[in-house]
Order: sequence, then structure tokens, then C-alpha cells
Amino acid sequence: MVPDPRELGNIIERGLIEQGIFKPIQEHQPDLDDGRATTGFGYPITGLEKFLGYFDQSTNIANFPSISIVTDFSVSHAVCRYTRHGGEDGVWLDGKQDPKYTEKASRALQFFKSIYEISGSFKFYIERKKKYKNAKGLGESAAVAASVARALMVNVFGKGALEDVTLTSRFARMVSGSGTRSVSGGLSIWLSYPYIEESHSAGYFIRDTDDFHIGSFPKPSMIVTDSAHNIAKSSDFYGRWVSSKYQNILAELDGGFDTEHLMLRAQEEMYTLNSIILSKGHFIQTPESLQIINDLVNFRRKNEGLYFTADTGPSIVLLSRDRKLIEEFASTREDEFIWSNSRVKEAKPDKSFLERSEKFLK
Repeated sequence: MVPDPRELGNIIERGLIEQGIFKPIQEHQPDLDDGRATTGFGYPITGLEKFLGYFDQSTNIANFPSISIVTDFSVSHAVCRYTRHGGEDGVWLDGKQDPKYTEKASRALQFFKSIYEISGSFKFYIERKKKYKNAKGLGESAAVAASVARALMVNVFGKGALEDVTLTSRFARMVSGSGTRSVSGGLSIWLSYPYIEESHSAGYFIRDTDDFHIGSFPKPSMIVTDSAHNIAKSSDFYGRWVSSKYQNILAELDGGFDTEHLMLRAQEEMYTLNSIILSKGHFIQTPESLQIINDLVNFRRKNEGLYFTADTGPSIVLLSRDRKLIEEFASTREDEFIWSNSRVKEAKPDKSFLERSEKFLK
């Protein structure tokens, strides 16, 4: 008999509680001020134990937990302005009103307002700064979700609310599931499984990532992550992946989230995710990214300790405990290559960004 995902999810949740990783949400009361504008930031994530497929799309509850690391391949800044009377919620992304993010934000805000009995509207102005020109698979949606969630929490509850990471992560989830782990930061796990108590489905910080060296070859693609979720779920192999995910994450929990093993799992997960998408006639990789993968496979035969992975795009991310291994491989290629800091810090917006946001949010 195949174990029930709900039972396995409960076991993982209890393990996180026992290890002190799980942090419950605290009590907060809204303190709203008409016209108040507040800021928030967010960084992208790279999946190690990856995620595709929602169990409940109305609240963005995933079919299984996932593990990731935060990077600084890009950063998102957001301003949130509250209006007490009239108006609709809205989102401006990089200077344009964005229907996709407006729809996601509106759904998240309706959920948020219903919990805390809030009326009025919220408007967001968001800008992304990237270390690359164009790329797919480097976690930008996570960065955006984290930035708007942080800006919203400060606006409604005050700066002290950011200390309740689970609270902020919970509402980042409503914009993008990967935003949960951006908020929790470092190496973190998104606790999610069928029929989980909704307020528990958030990102939980495990530890810092000082022992990870991270770089990437950013590559563009036309595939849309929202489409990838549905494509994956329709695959005949998806159910088998779901079952294996619980066993692998339980093994990580029992093994203390070993860095070397997590890097290996990130590489294995890349192949699994690509295979599931390919089984439905879609291909994530490009000729350029396939050449990089081929060269990495050959390089690894003589250089242990270098790993690579990719999410729902052809941007290849390199991982190692030894920075020199990444440097050596990157030096053999003419492709654009970018580094991520092993530990990211709070990102404060500059004056020009605040001035631009003021023009839009008036």
C-alpha cells in the first residue's frame, strides 16, 4: 500500500517541530493608516528538492514539501500603498501595469483581507534588478512575491511583523509558492502537503548557506512556469515523483540536511523534472544549455564536488563547496556567467526607485 501523502506530511511537520525549525504564526492586529506607503525586498530561489504542482490552487497549497536556497542573481523591490476608501488593488511591475501579477495579488489580497477583516485597497509598485539581461529559471517570481509580502506586512502590522517570518511567508505563498522560501531565506523548506492546516504552509529557515558556492549561466526561454505546473501534473510519471519526494525529504530531515547530499539531489531533481515535462512533449532545455550540461558531465568525471541544476528554464546553476571548481569550469566557456553571494542581506531601495514609485502610486 502506498503511504498517504497527508500522513507523510504530518511526519515531516512533526520532525520540523522536534528540530525547532517549525515556527508558528504569532497574533497580530492591523493598524492601518490611509495613504501609508511601505517598502519590501525579495531575492530569488533555486530549488534543491524541487516543486511543481498545486494540490489546492485557491490557496497555493503544494502536493509536497520542497527545499531551496536563496540567491542574489536578482533582487525585487516593492512599495505598497494603502487607501482606506474606494479604488481597486493593483500592481505595476517595472513601470507597467501587469495583469498577471495584478490577478495573483488580487487573489492573495482577498484572502488576506478576509482573515483580518480589512477594507480598502492596496497598490504595489515593483522593480526588479538583475545581474543578467534575460533568463528563465532563476526564481524571479519568488523575489517578487517576497517583496510584496514584506511591503504588505509592514504596511498593515508595522515593521515588527517582519520578525514573524512565518506570517510573511504565508502570504508570499498566495502570490507564488516559491516566495515562501524566499522569505524564510538561506537554506529553507516549504512545508506543504494535502490537507495541511493552511496557516502552517510556509517557508521555514533551516540554516545559512555559507558552505554553498553558487553561480549560473543565465539563458532565456519561452516556457511559462504556471504552464509547467499543469504540464507536470498531467504526466503519467508525476504520481511516482510525488511519492518519492516524501521519502527523500524525510531522509534529508533524518540526515541533518547535509550540504553535499542536497547538491546531489538538486542535480538528480533537474533530470527528473525535465523528464516529467518531456513526457508531455515539452522541452525545457535549449541547444545552448544542453551543451553546457554535456560539458559539465564530462568535467565532473575528473572533478568531484561540482554539481549543477536547473528549475523550469534552461538557466544552469552550478553548486559546490569549492569555489575554484566553479571558476575552473566557467573559465572554459564564453557564455554569460554570474555569481551569487553565499549569504544575502537586506536590500534597501534607493531614492530614485522611491521617486518613481511615487509617480505611479499617486
